[in-house]
Amino acid sequence: MIRDPYQPLPYTIAPARGQALLSFEGRRMPDQMPLFETIKVEEVRPPPSDQLPGIEQPAAVSGPNLLLHGDCLSACAYLKANNIKVDLVYIDPPFASGANYAKKIYLRNGGKTTLAGAVTVGEEVMYSDIWQKEDYLNWLYERLLAIRQILSESGSIYVHLDWHIGHYVKVLLDEVFGEDDFIEEIVWSYGSPSGGRAKTGKLVKNHDYILHYAMSYDSRTENKIFLPYSQGYIDDWFKYTDEKGRRYRQRMRKGDDGINFWEIQYLDESPGIPLSTVWTDVLTVYADPRAYTGAGQSELDYEYTTQKPEALVSRIVQLASDPGMTVADFFCGSGPMAAAAHKLGRRFIACDIGITAVQTTRDRLSDAGASFDVLKIQDGIRLFRNPAQTLAKIFSLVEGFKTRKELELGEFWDGGLPGASGRYIPIKFVGFQERLTPALLDVYLEEIYQLEANNRADGVRIIYAHRDLAVDQDYVNKRIRESGKTQLKVELVSLNQLLDKKGASLFTPDSAMVSVKVSQPGKWAVAVDQYFSPYLKAKIDEFNSKRGKRKKADILIDEEDNGAESENGDQPAKPPAKFHPVKISETGLELIESIQFDTTLRSDGVWISNSALEDKAGPKEKVKGRYVLSTDRFRIKFRNIAGDEFIWDSTKPEPAGAPAKKANRAKPTKRNAGKKGR
Repeated sequence: MIRDPYQPLPYTIAPARGQALLSFEGRRMPDQMPLFETIKVEEVRPPPSDQLPGIEQPAAVSGPNLLLHGDCLSACAYLKANNIKVDLVYIDPPFASGANYAKKIYLRNGGKTTLAGAVTVGEEVMYSDIWQKEDYLNWLYERLLAIRQILSESGSIYVHLDWHIGHYVKVLLDEVFGEDDFIEEIVWSYGSPSGGRAKTGKLVKNHDYILHYAMSYDSRTENKIFLPYSQGYIDDWFKYTDEKGRRYRQRMRKGDDGINFWEIQYLDESPGIPLSTVWTDVLTVYADPRAYTGAGQSELDYEYTTQKPEALVSRIVQLASDPGMTVADFFCGSGPMAAAAHKLGRRFIACDIGITAVQTTRDRLSDAGASFDVLKIQDGIRLFRNPAQTLAKIFSLVEGFKTRKELELGEFWDGGLPGASGRYIPIKFVGFQERLTPALLDVYLEEIYQLEANNRADGVRIIYAHRDLAVDQDYVNKRIRESGKTQLKVELVSLNQLLDKKGASLFTPDSAMVSVKVSQPGKWAVAVDQYFSPYLKAKIDEFNSKRGKRKKADILIDEEDNGAESENGDQPAKPPAKFHPVKISETGLELIESIQFDTTLRSDGVWISNSALEDKAGPKEKVKGRYVLSTDRFRIKFRNIAGDEFIWDSTKPEPAGAPAKKANRAKPTKRNAGKKGR
């Protein structure tokens, strides 16, 4: 029996430990967190040799390592429901910086297309960090409460912030964990000022800070860390050498009897300088030369705008956990915390709501030789690249739509549309990933009831859903009548209906044509013959249109300025080069960033990855598109240049309307071995 995708999971706290000193609009003490169905997507296991070149193998740990695709709140509910406790949490949440963070999209040099260099066709938003102050504090407050639910009694939390809103978060942390359990504030000075920033009139910002709280001040796990002496320090202080060549220093000490004496301290017996709360020896990834030249995989290979250096989080792991303990990061980004935990012999739990972050972390952990399970939380959010990008794209396609900020609506609403009376009707977008079930609908109806009770609701409420609806308008009306909690009309409309044809490129999945043939006994040749992405085609068409218009305008201006000889007889300037639009080859392989294979299907339906077959392409490279497998039962996970993933499964029939598979899985014989598939 499949349970409902949602059920409330009660908190066991009331109230938070400290005194509530910070008031903000809409603040309330939640008494439950959302528990959604969670499915296992993949098991990633290292190669059979269990040894990767250039990678120091960590100590073995027992228990699962997890990579969760979902929101921090839902992830904590999953852990709590499964009685999983965490010994250390590091989070690097959005800073309320007022910016969107994006990465450029580069075409790969694939197919029949030859690219002169790295060709970009736009950007993809990784996540949005634009908030109303009250919305941000409400959002983070609830997640801090949830994190406290899954911390062990000896556990600690480190919250990474900067100047934007960190002073408010400090007060929230005092409330959630208690002022008495505040341990320290760490200042991270992350690099030297750049020339560009140094030209401004203000002092150059050069640090973040990290707030450390514990579940119990006295019971927390804490390890002493010493930094090595610099050569200058050694030369200045360890000036003496004994007959064996050992360097030492002499220090005056006072004995218990009050008499001074000289103490000898040998350099080789000295642990170093005790770590302070100001860290200046760890640079940002992009400022640290070691990121370019370090052994094994470079951190720069994991393109992520706001990633933190692994050396920074490694220090936190060593400070506040012991080998075998569990470390968690619920805003994992590029995955440095999980990678550091793995290399230091800890279990890890990494989580992020953005698909780009999950993909990057997965690759980073796989490169490090980690074993872990990838889970997806079915939380009703369309995890399409990332939620911020999804909603922004939808908003741009809906005629007449205004955002929550423009209409000064509460956190619950996404925005509004003009109604018949001219007033804007608040709307909520739900169910982008899964079907809108009765259980999921009830979650949102309860929120609407509460808003109305607080006199913050009026007029008609409209709920849109993209996927097929498991409920209809009659069911919605019936639920409202049965509740007796509101007279409001809640209208249910399909997002497909609202967008009409405009949403086709947004939601239509990618497709691939793959051929399978017997190459030799026990071996199958797999070829990717074609790949197509409706979303990327629309994006490239938009790119060509904008570039073409700009180029045409440049030519017109140039002709006006230089169409005739100048007064001194000079020849007119050479007209601008003709615009050549970006074209996709017949194969479409230049749209693929990476290909990953699952070649083992367990009896419980879980696939296990084969990391030896992974094929990643840089901007000036292309995926091979040709592979040899020892099985004809496999899955191919395509990741396109926008970060979307598409799975081609040899064990399942293609959906209606998809390109047909080409395959020949006949028993290998001398006659048919090596023949092309149909």
